[in-house]
Amino acid sequence: MERSGDRGIKEENNNRIVVLIEPDASVRDALTVLLEEDGWQVKVMDGCEELENLDNSRDVIAVVSESSLPGCSPQEILELCSGKGLPVIFTGHDLPLQGAVDLIRQGALDFLDKPFPQSRLLDLLLRLKSRQNETLV
Repeated sequence: MERSGDRGIKEENNNRIVVLIEPDASVRDALTVLLEEDGWQVKVMDGCEELENLDNSRDVIAVVSESSLPGCSPQEILELCSGKGLPVIFTGHDLPLQGAVDLIRQGALDFLDKPFPQSRLLDLLLRLKSRQNETLV
C-alpha cells in the first residue's frame, strides 16, 4: 500500500510546519511520527496560549487540534487561527456528528473522527500545500 509520503513529496514539505495540539501523548507521538515521516515539520503545542504567541505563521500549513482540549475551546482555536490566516483541522472521538458539522460551518477545514485513516490527514495537508503554492504564483 502506498502512503502519501511515498509520492515524492517528502522533500518539498520540509519547509512547511504543521502545528499539532493533542493532549494524549500516545496520539501526539503517533501523529508526530506520521507527519515527520511524510516530510512535514511538526510544532507541538499545549493549547491556546502557545497558539496565540505563534510566530512565523507564513510557514505553517495548518493547525491540527483535538476538539476537546482542557481550557481551550474549539471556537477559541478557530478565532486565533482565523486572525493568523491558518486553516484548522479538528480531530476527536467524543463529538456528535452535528458538533463536527458546526465546527466546519464555523470555519474549520475538516473534522477527523478518531481513529481516522492516516491518508486522510496527509491528503488534506497536501491539498492545503497545493493551494498555498497556487497563491504564491
